[in-house]
Formats: sequence, structure tokens, C-alpha cells
Amino acid sequence: MTNHQRVLNELFSSTAKHPFPKEDHGSFIDRTKHLILAFTPKELAELYVDVALLKTLLNFLKEQHWLAQKKVLPKLQFKTFVQSFFKNELGHIEYLHSFLENCSIESIKPLGQKSVYIENLTLEEVKKLPFNSQKIFATHALTLMAKIFEFENQLQIQKKLQGLNIELSMYRTFDGLDYILNLNYKADLGMKTDPTHNERLYEGAGIGVQSGYSTVLTALNYLNPKQGARFIDLGSGYGRVGLIIGLLRPDIQFTGYEYVPHRVEIARSSSHNLELENHVHFLTQDLSLNEFQIPTAEIYYLYDPFSKETYSHVLSQLVKLSQVQKIFIATKGNARGWLLEVNEKEGWLPPKEFDGGNLCLFEWGR
Repeated sequence: MTNHQRVLNELFSSTAKHPFPKEDHGSFIDRTKHLILAFTPKELAELYVDVALLKTLLNFLKEQHWLAQKKVLPKLQFKTFVQSFFKNELGHIEYLHSFLENCSIESIKPLGQKSVYIENLTLEEVKKLPFNSQKIFATHALTLMAKIFEFENQLQIQKKLQGLNIELSMYRTFDGLDYILNLNYKADLGMKTDPTHNERLYEGAGIGVQSGYSTVLTALNYLNPKQGARFIDLGSGYGRVGLIIGLLRPDIQFTGYEYVPHRVEIARSSSHNLELENHVHFLTQDLSLNEFQIPTAEIYYLYDPFSKETYSHVLSQLVKLSQVQKIFIATKGNARGWLLEVNEKEGWLPPKEFDGGNLCLFEWGR
């Protein structure tokens, strides 16, 4: 058992009261701070990833237990219920299996509260560290997250073969990492745009303008770019995609183009703090302009960022680039439909699809 796993076991076992009394909150916080004070950045990353994951898994258990009780009579035994998830959904927290077997459904809510406390305290401790230590934390956390998302992907494939739907989603599980990356989505509040401009700028959308960590890490895993590859994000928002790639793949040259200047400035500031500026670049650019030509790269990323007119302009350029060299295009959300139309017209192979087609990886060129 690792250091962070021992700490989680101790914190949960020593405060197993149900409900979680308000007078115990302060002592729990003090105990947590004391236990993680000497953690290295990598140990803090391991603690953060596990406790953020646990928060999602506990919510999943509550929902599944409620559904199961409607179907099972007499009253469902919690131990039997929770054991049914040990092999798959709860496989990543094997060290807590014994503890969970001795819990009850009533204790799940206070355990969730404690998970939130530990997650927030961990992030606050990391925020106090120098930027180089924060970089170590973020890089290690992303590496661990990538493994968890691949586990989720394989679970989705398995369930689909069985004709079942996966009820567990970890799409927003690790959004807390944005705090360490200094991604301030509140900068969009009150944002006003030119009503004569057609671009889809997602005014005030906050976190909604960013691809989820699961999307980016899954795309990076399956694209597996060669050393020295060039990666271009067309509509880079606050820069989450570039920061992830910059941390995990310092050998890749990343360029993100974004229409909204304050988002670019925030992305640049984060890149500077994490010392990624040599290979991660964010530029303010209106991609609909006829005079702007998309640079040559091996990989392009689009998260449904454009109006119909801009899509036509951008995709025509990508088709021309694919006639010179093979390119890969990763799409998120509704951008899939635009590329499928072009893909069929050009006679390229069908894309690789993940998460029900929410993420698609296209290969254009011969």
C-alpha cells in the first residue's frame, strides 16, 4: 500500500461516523493537513487523483444502489451490492474494498463529503508550492488520469459487446486540476461580442469552452504522435489541450489559435508559469479570414468552434493539406458531423470513434 493509500484508509476509518457531524469537520481538516504536509508533489498527485476518482465512484454507488433497490426484494445487502463492482468500476481502488464492504449506503454521503474536503485541501497545498513543483504534480496527475480514462474506455467497449450501457462517467472527475493550471473561466463573465460576427464564441460558457481531460488524454493516447510532431488546435479556448500536451509531450510543437484575446492571455500565462513556452504557443487569430492560411502539421484538433462559413473555409484548407501529406484530425462534439461529410466525399477511411462518437480521430491522405 502506498503512502497516499494509507492516509486515505486512516482518514476514512478514523472518522467513520454517520452522519458526518459539523463539529467534526474542523478536526478532520486539521488531521488531513497534518498527514499530507510532508507529501512530495508526486504523492500529492496520487492522492488527488484517487480522491477525485473516489468522489465520482461514491456518487455512482449511490445512484446504482437506488436503482437496484427498486428491482431487488427483500432489502438489498450493501456488502453484496458493492462487491459486484469490485472487478470493474471499483477496480482502481482495491485498497479500499475491505473498508467499503463494512460500510452502509448511509455512510456513502459523508464519505463523499470527506473526499471533497481532501481533494480541495490537496489542491490548496499544491498551490502553495513553487511552479516547478506544481509542474511535477500536474504531469504526474495527468499520467495517472490517462490510465484511468483508458480503463473507462475499455469498460465501455466491454459493456457494448454485452449489449449494456456503462453508467459510470468520469468526464468531469478531474476538473479540479484547472485550479493548478490557472485556468480562470470567470474571465468570460460579462463578455460581449460583435453581433455582426458569426463565430460561435460560447459567451460566458466557462468550463464548457474546454475539452474534457478524458477527451484530450484519450486522443493523445490513440494518436500517439511521433517525436517532433506538430499539433495545431483550431479554437484553443483557454488552452487546456495545449497545456496537457505540453506537460506530457515536451517533444511536440503545439500551436493553439483562439479568437478571444483574454483566453489567449490566460493560456499564455499558464504556459509561462509551467515553463512550456519553448514548445507550446497560443495565438490570437480569426480563422475565418481569407488571408489566414493554416500551417502544415501532422495533427489538428477541433472542438466544434466555428460557424458554417468558417467550417467551409477551414476544412477546404485541411483537405488541401491532406493532398500533400497524411494528417490526423481529432474532433470533439458536433465537429464530427462536418468532418464526416468531407470524409465520405474524399473517400477516406471511417474515423476511430470513442465515447459514442463524441471523440473522433480522422486520418486524411494516402
